[in-house]
Amino acid sequence: MIIDLEAVEYMSSAGLRVLLSALKKMRSVGGEMRLSSLQPHVREVFEMTGFSRLFTICADIGDAQSSF
Repeated sequence: MIIDLEAVEYMSSAGLRVLLSALKKMRSVGGEMRLSSLQPHVREVFEMTGFSRLFTICADIGDAQSSF
């Protein structure tokens, strides 16, 4: 699964929880998830919270597609 976050300018803790829950569900069934096109402020939130170590973050959708 690829989640394109290009249009997301703000990520709250609720948004982080939703993404973490989706990641856990994907992994439980043998799936993989990629996040793509994070805006600088959103990427900063992922780095500050440590979520950047949990998720595979790709520069854009093409990069995400080729990472599978």
